[in-house]
Amino acid sequence: MDVVEVAKALASRTRVEILDWLKDPDTHFVSRRDGDLGPAGVCASLIAEKAGIAAPTASRHLEVLRRAGLVESERITGWNYHRRSADGLRRAHELLERI
Repeated sequence: MDVVEVAKALASRTRVEILDWLKDPDTHFVSRRDGDLGPAGVCASLIAEKAGIAAPTASRHLEVLRRAGLVESERITGWNYHRRSADGLRRAHELLERI
């Protein structure tokens, strides 16, 4: 994990909001179809809708969060699901405390 990647990931209000929403998905997202919200995480389309952005833009934000280690992604039957990485967030917190 790189402190610069973490800082870049947190430099966007949208990415910080996504992390916050993923903390409690059942409160922040409304399922549109069976399986888009569950243990694997939140479907990227729900994240894009909540953020008010296009799906490709949401994908770019999620990729930055994933590269920084703050989000885990899983592809299931053609859909991408995303959830917070508790371990990644802990390590990011430790990195940021050092500076």
